[in-house]
This record gives sequence, C-alpha cells and structure tokens, in this order.
Amino acid sequence: MFACICRAVTGDEVTAAIDDGAATLKAVAKATGACTVCGTCRARICSMIGERAEPCALTTLTAAA
Repeated sequence: MFACICRAVTGDEVTAAIDDGAATLKAVAKATGACTVCGTCRARICSMIGERAEPCALTTLTAAA
C-alpha cells in the first residue's frame, strides 16, 4: 500500500524510516520523499509516526480540534 501516492512511497518504507529514527514529519520526508509534493498524505504519515514514535504536531492539533 502506498502511504504517499505522489512519490510512490509505501507504508513499509515509511515504517522503516520511522524505525530508523525519523520521528518527525520532516525527517520522514527527508528519508523517503513522502509529503513533499501535494501534502495529502501528511495526516496519514503523522498517524504512522504516532503509532511508532512520539506524536507529531499535526496529530496533536487534529486530536485537540
């Protein structure tokens, strides 16, 4: 399954980046290229980060709204 369709980044690639220490949206973007085109996948990537690492700012803001 693709986590980021624009850059053809799979969920497994995102998970691997997070497991390798990419604990922020910016770090995942740098490691995988995800979230660097249209931004539609940002919430999904933040959710994945929250499941495996500390929640990112977008996840926190969404939960507070």
